[in-house]
Amino acid sequence: MKKQVVSNGIPRREFLRVSSAAAMGLAVVALGEKNVFAAAASGIVPLMDVGYAPSLPAEGYSIPLVSASSILSPDPRFIGSGARVAVVSAKRSASRANAPGGIAVDALFPVAHRRPDDPVRFGFFSMSGRADGDAVSGPLSFTVQVPSTTGVALVVRRQRPSADAELSAQPPLEPEVSPLTLSLGNVAGPKLTRGVYVLAFREEESDRMTDWRRMSLAPSDNSYVISGATFSYLILNVDYGDAAPSRRHATH
Repeated sequence: MKKQVVSNGIPRREFLRVSSAAAMGLAVVALGEKNVFAAAASGIVPLMDVGYAPSLPAEGYSIPLVSASSILSPDPRFIGSGARVAVVSAKRSASRANAPGGIAVDALFPVAHRRPDDPVRFGFFSMSGRADGDAVSGPLSFTVQVPSTTGVALVVRRQRPSADAELSAQPPLEPEVSPLTLSLGNVAGPKLTRGVYVLAFREEESDRMTDWRRMSLAPSDNSYVISGATFSYLILNVDYGDAAPSRRHATH
């Protein structure tokens, strides 16, 4: 399927792809960015930190991680190409296995018929605890326009233990959220460049993590894991929107 950047609304081909994702338990709903930042003021902050590696490692090798804050310069090519964001892998911490609650991640899509502070929210990832095993949404990818004034905007949401553990067709925006921008330099957040971003999640106040430099990204059973991680995490690969995905990066 030819990739398209979301620009003047959501193109039909892109809309059908997003609609299919929503039918599998994801969601596309309206959300103002001002509401995201207002909600982030209370409760548990679900995003602990963001790690980075320049690429996915080859079989039999591993790549050390660093803090994404160590990226000094963003890549302006994303302004013209858009960004292709691919879910590579995810894992829930052993201490939270099968526990109620979880984490979800949404992408904020800038569209022409909405104000800049009123993007479309696309819920592309969720991990939720269930008695018979954790439910983790499968790998997928999407392409999003990258405004020169911001970057790629995401929202990490904590799903409270009291909430329904099943994936919701329209997940609510709960008070415990963390806005995250892979930035082109004009807003706070890790800089946007090609590579692998690891989102470290906090599900309870007791969740902690060590220095990223003590951890590495490694292949495992046709997927990837973070060696040394004791927390729940999501691995994303970010590339140019017009770049052909390699076999190791494709997640359709």
